[in-house]
Amino acid sequence: MAHQLADMLRTATEALNQGDVQTFLDLHADDVVVHVTGRNAYSGTFTGKGELASAFENQAKALDGPPQFEVHDVLASEAHGIMLGVQLAARGGRTLQSRTAIIAHERDGKFSEIWVIPEDPYAEDEFYS
Repeated sequence: MAHQLADMLRTATEALNQGDVQTFLDLHADDVVVHVTGRNAYSGTFTGKGELASAFENQAKALDGPPQFEVHDVLASEAHGIMLGVQLAARGGRTLQSRTAIIAHERDGKFSEIWVIPEDPYAEDEFYS
């Protein structure tokens, strides 16, 4: 039987892969904190749904289409979920393929804090520069 947090991670990923930002945001607490490793315009710490939505909107404008995430595995406990996979994105004729771990903390049925950790943040920094 799948764990609720694992299901949430898969639903969030499916929504983003389809460009459905609203469904994605509905899975997050209003005061969610998202940490994205790197030193580019789309990395940093985003606090609240508004900042998170703005970050995704700005990223979408820079990309040739919605980024895709291919799920390798999802692991979950009562409080944390970990998703392993590959982030795929295209921008101006260049492509990014980055193995990434996403760690999510859940509170009251919503994501409350998330860490996005790419294997090679320098490659992402270069892709987004």
